[in-house]
Amino acid sequence: MTYPSSAALVYGALILAGVGTHGTQCLIISSVATHYPAQLRGTSLGFALGAGRIGAVAAPQVGGWLLGAGLGVGSNFLLFAGASAASAVLLLLTHVTTRPASTRPIVGELAH
Repeated sequence: MTYPSSAALVYGALILAGVGTHGTQCLIISSVATHYPAQLRGTSLGFALGAGRIGAVAAPQVGGWLLGAGLGVGSNFLLFAGASAASAVLLLLTHVTTRPASTRPIVGELAH
């Protein structure tokens, strides 16, 4: 998307990015729900969704600032691709370093 190409190709890439964004949010909700114990699940889901909403509101503003600074559309793509890559790394790190809540003992449960 940083190089000139046909409008149809760019629109196709944007459609796929939009579909991927929605699917990713569903996967994050699922990941958060499995990696937090029941007593923290509501708070963790609220925090994850709130952080996503902050990004959804701030992203157009940041994109406008980049365009206003004369950096072009490619700068928007590179910045948001970098943010997506950082998110993917953090989710992978979370997955590798923690185990799902279903395998953890419940607080107050007696060991047998």
